Amino acid sequence: RGSVFYRCDSLLGGLLVAGLGVLVQWWLDSKFEVSPEIFHHYGFQALGAGVTFSIVFRTQLAWNRYWEAVTQLHFMYSKWADAFSQFQAFAEVTRKAAMDKGDQAKADRILRKQKRLKVNYALLSTVAADRLTQGDNQRMEEVRAKGVQTRGSMRIDKEVMGWNAPKMSERTAFDRTRSNDDDHEYVVFQKPSEQQIQLLAQSNDTISSVMYWIIWDLASVMKDIDTAPPIQSRMYQELSNGMLGFNNCLKIADVPFPLPFAQLLLLLLVAFSVLIPLYVIVFTKSRVVGPILCFFLFESLWCLNEVAKELENPFGQDMNDISLPDFHLRFVDNLETVSQCEQRQMLDPGDDCGDFNPDDLRSLANQPPPMAVAVLGDTTKLRL
Repeated sequence: RGSVFYRCDSLLGGLLVAGLGVLVQWWLDSKFEVSPEIFHHYGFQALGAGVTFSIVFRTQLAWNRYWEAVTQLHFMYSKWADAFSQFQAFAEVTRKAAMDKGDQAKADRILRKQKRLKVNYALLSTVAADRLTQGDNQRMEEVRAKGVQTRGSMRIDKEVMGWNAPKMSERTAFDRTRSNDDDHEYVVFQKPSEQQIQLLAQSNDTISSVMYWIIWDLASVMKDIDTAPPIQSRMYQELSNGMLGFNNCLKIADVPFPLPFAQLLLLLLVAFSVLIPLYVIVFTKSRVVGPILCFFLFESLWCLNEVAKELENPFGQDMNDISLPDFHLRFVDNLETVSQCEQRQMLDPGDDCGDFNPDDLRSLANQPPPMAVAVLGDTTKLRL
């Protein structure tokens, strides 16, 4: 699985070129009056050099896109994890100080925000990973049989179809012994409420909507945090850096490899493949070596071009694509590790880890923050 050599189109193409080589060899052995004869190999070598350079150039560009995607994906998740870790530390120190002073109401407010932020951070990663998986490049591959579509036409089609929530599973019920790459299942702490799903379905940018929920919670709890505001601003900076990494990934997911270059390279590769049997058989004059060379010469160039096509779109659902569910699961595990009770007990042995009942906080964690305006169909309504 994932090999470009054992694909049907690669093997059939190689066997076809080898079969043409056998046919050319029979043509030469039959001593027909009209038979192929090449006095110099300059023309074939010039064409071969051009095709080879173009394929290598495309593969280099494709590898740069793939490596940039991996780099920006790591950058995105590291910045979001840093932002959550910083808030968790600020909140825990402040909550402990409030409990020491007997201000239980303040400690409860901070704990509620901690719970909801952890849930929304996991949701942010979910919608971000799903958006990268559903990028324009991936959708171009899916509609290729229907003809070429522009980004504008795909945007219109996407708006008509609406937003579909990705498959999600709560972390407590997730089976970690099986892989979640094939069905693209995303692990969350709590599934979104109906109200959240409705708001996300109405949004033109689900990632920005969830990011707004997170920033709103951070802003609302800022007055309760004892850490100085200039220090708290680092959380917003890390969130912004993470969004920068996401948009750099989105650039790769949405902007395709130039069609004219790919189309011209395909035409050159087909023309070169047709001439391979003629050139190889005339100069080898072997019924055994000639067809074998025809097969492997075609496979080397064709498969290298297929490798470039695989690397050009790193965010998708193919075997060789980057595993976004795995990145997401590691991020969710990081959120859980940072917020574990044992972390507080190790740093402060006197902490009894007195948390609220999760069932009491489920409704709070699932509620999105107040939004100034929500567009419902054609009517604009205020949500207080």
